[in-house]
Amino acid sequence: MAVRFRDTECEGSITYGRAFLYILSTFFYAALISTVVKYIYFQFINPSYLETMFQESMKLMEKLKLPMTSVSADQMESMLKPVNYSFIYIWMNIIFGGLVGLIMAGFIKKEKSIFDEKGEIEN
Repeated sequence: MAVRFRDTECEGSITYGRAFLYILSTFFYAALISTVVKYIYFQFINPSYLETMFQESMKLMEKLKLPMTSVSADQMESMLKPVNYSFIYIWMNIIFGGLVGLIMAGFIKKEKSIFDEKGEIEN
């Protein structure tokens, strides 16, 4: 999509910064849509999923004999609420998008050629 954006909207050239911002904004909007879908899924379609995940996490903590206080259990339980869990994923997707954007923008950037100048003499 970024290459198509560069070729169609930017007339074949794009700076590293603009390519990075385009990729990051694409990931941001995808993260928003994904968060809404996750929230609907965890809140209405399968509300027992996060509770099951919490129970499995607690069993794993006991099996590994890790110290678990009631405060840390409450924190883990609050993180596994549909809204909180969805917001955690929004940040994870944005951070991942930033990392991907840093790498991909280097491949997508393309400086304007001196031969592509507008205003050249036409035959």
